[in-house]
Amino acid sequence: MENVTMTSLMAMWQDKIPAESAMILQDQLKNIPEDRTSPLMGIQLKSPMVGLILGLCFGFLGADRFYKGDVVLGIVKLLIGWATLFIWPTIDLFLVWKGIKKDNLAKIQNLLLTLKS
Repeated sequence: MENVTMTSLMAMWQDKIPAESAMILQDQLKNIPEDRTSPLMGIQLKSPMVGLILGLCFGFLGADRFYKGDVVLGIVKLLIGWATLFIWPTIDLFLVWKGIKKDNLAKIQNLLLTLKS
């Protein structure tokens, strides 16, 4: 893959993946032919910032978990999140933030595996 394409992809994904995995992802991108990079440009990733804002505003309702895709935990949090004296929603701010970044990384890596073959 060209350096320009890799740089633009990494810039797009910078805030959406764990920082410590950026170098590993760059190494994986080097093995992808340039003509197969278009799906990488259009991959839909979730924003950790949106998850954080949802957690701050509506975390006690489980909105952050629903956004992340954890529907079961979202329902449980909706039902009993208030009963934990808002401790669970507060801790979940950090868990959802990190979880969204890990989910995004897994999504990118799965796509890279399909593009390699």
